[in-house]
Amino acid sequence: MATLLKEIFGDTKRIGILEELVENWGEFLTIEEIARMADTSPKTAYHHINELLKTGILEHIGVKPKQFKLKEDDKRAVTLAILESAEYLRKSKELGEEKPVAQKPFFEVYTTHPEDLKAPNTIRYSNMGAEAK
Repeated sequence: MATLLKEIFGDTKRIGILEELVENWGEFLTIEEIARMADTSPKTAYHHINELLKTGILEHIGVKPKQFKLKEDDKRAVTLAILESAEYLRKSKELGEEKPVAQKPFFEVYTTHPEDLKAPNTIRYSNMGAEAK
């Protein structure tokens, strides 16, 4: 399980939910799945998901049950994923693992565009057509 955000911002339910959404990058999850993974009640998960929706960092599909994921083109979401991926690699190296197991680092999947070197204030990350600007 991801822990970097909790180390920086404290062990709150919202941070736990964000970490689970980062860990399941690109996958839509129901409130029940999010609550189970973040070790909280569905009511608490729903409250925090609604607050995160207001910030614009999440997207959702469906009606019943609604499913949620981090927006792949949101700078904040991409930043969280990069932070978690870097921490994952750091801990893997500390444990002496040659290659991290079962997870491809976020920044190996997402690459910057060459034209970003000319304009560093507008870095974009792309993965299967999604861009964060």
